[in-house]
Amino acid sequence: MKLNWKFSQNRENLIALLVVAVLIGMTTGALAVAFRYLLLYATDLFWPDPRHLLDVGQAYPWYLILLIPVCGGLLVGPLINRLSPETRGAGVPEVIEAVVNREGTIRHRTALFKTLFTTLSISCGASVGREGPVVHIGSSVGSSIAQLIKLPAEWKRVFLACGAAAGIAATFNAPMAGMLFAAEIILVDFQVSYLSHIAISAVTATVVSHHFLGSLPTFEVPAYELISYAELPLYGLLGFLAGLLSILFVRSVSTVEDLFGKAKIPFIWRPAISGVLIGAMAIGWPHVLGVGYESINLALTAKMTIGLMAIVLLLKLVATACSVGAGFSGGIFAPSLVLGSLLGGLFGSILEIIFPGSVATSADYSLIGMGAVVAGTTLAPITAIFTIFELTYNFDIILPLMTCCITSLVTVQKFYGYSIYETKLLRKGIRMVRGHDVNLLRSMQVGDFMTCEFETVRQDMRLGAVLEIAENSPYPHFPVLDNREKLVGMLSMSDLKSFLGEIGELSELVIASEIMTSRVVIVRQEDNFETAFEIFEGKQISTLPVVADDGSLLGILKKNDLLLAYNQKILKLNVVQRN
Repeated sequence: MKLNWKFSQNRENLIALLVVAVLIGMTTGALAVAFRYLLLYATDLFWPDPRHLLDVGQAYPWYLILLIPVCGGLLVGPLINRLSPETRGAGVPEVIEAVVNREGTIRHRTALFKTLFTTLSISCGASVGREGPVVHIGSSVGSSIAQLIKLPAEWKRVFLACGAAAGIAATFNAPMAGMLFAAEIILVDFQVSYLSHIAISAVTATVVSHHFLGSLPTFEVPAYELISYAELPLYGLLGFLAGLLSILFVRSVSTVEDLFGKAKIPFIWRPAISGVLIGAMAIGWPHVLGVGYESINLALTAKMTIGLMAIVLLLKLVATACSVGAGFSGGIFAPSLVLGSLLGGLFGSILEIIFPGSVATSADYSLIGMGAVVAGTTLAPITAIFTIFELTYNFDIILPLMTCCITSLVTVQKFYGYSIYETKLLRKGIRMVRGHDVNLLRSMQVGDFMTCEFETVRQDMRLGAVLEIAENSPYPHFPVLDNREKLVGMLSMSDLKSFLGEIGELSELVIASEIMTSRVVIVRQEDNFETAFEIFEGKQISTLPVVADDGSLLGILKKNDLLLAYNQKILKLNVVQRN
């Protein structure tokens, strides 16, 4: 099946593109449901009751609790490393990377491997979430469908986002949260014109999820009540603490990755080593195992003591950092919810002791804390607010939730500056900059726009011969090559000006290598226009040689050509969008 580019840009074919969005929603919703059941069956293979992991201490001896995460790590590490390295970790950063650097292209097999490896990771007890993997799976579905019907890069990104929205919507029974997640986190250059496609995918996935799993909320949500507006400063304080916890969480994941890297431990062994720590903690506190929804429900129903919440909060933080940092396949969205519920419940319990009868319950603060930590770790406050709101549909929760989430966001921005997803990308050398212009620059490669029309000079060429070439040449810059045809420098007309008055006596004494610029800034043909543009602006030059890995000259990139190609691309996209 092929959807022609001209067909896809025509307003008359909006319905056809919406049908594709529905197909993505249905497929992702079905896969999300299948993933839930597969996860239950797989967890049942490792543990006595997949729905009650907190009871494992009563059914298993301590050594089995210790060994199961280790055995899972021994399986996960080699499988991921050999078959699909991109499925390592949360999944959402890889989706964003596909939007930013690969024009929305995700390998077709990613959905299969992400499903299998995340199932194995969570079922053996790794402290990771299932939401990020479902986002990765849904995004893979959207990208694959767009590739199969030959859609252009812009629509591949949109349908990738449709799959991401459908994944979140199906997981939480929250279509608005799914839609906003895709717009706020996945699409770095979101446009309102695509909102209808994302929304219909999220709605369709929610309908599929409702059909198979029911329409009940994921958690045991308390009946929230705002006691007084005087509580809002307390919610602000909770938001500040949630922001600090979010920073600690993000830094902990990076620290674990750095420790493994400094120790030079191969990737295949890292999950097993992490499994040792997870299993050891689970012997006394099985709350660290798996996704952690049981802990959330205990906090939301005020069935945990202050001491237990404090211990589990610390251990869950360590277990999640070890799991994600070691490369288990799984997300951080659910662990963020767990950490937020425990922090909020702990904070609310302390307030109940200090202000008895004057503040909301610890369960209420636990619910607000969930949104605050999600807002802090993802820097996506709107997604966090609507995720919690769709669990309650109680308008009383809006003001406290907004106060807490925005305070958490500002705290992270002030003292750290990046989300957990952006941190992961930055550590890979990828800067995620929000903006349509940046993504256009990244989609254009130097090799496609360089010119092969230029004149070169030899490094041992006499000045007189160089000036003769320059006088008859239309080019203002000359690459200087050695005897092996490798670039060794650049000569420009400004380099030659100072010798024009003394040409007679110097023409046979000076050679090109003595007056050329030897410290040449170069680009590779696979570099994108963003890299080239930064060099042009930073170095205040107008020409860049394009050089191969072996040092041979491939072409010349001119700043004027870059700007012309970029402006033509902008014009073409504007014409397409108007049509």
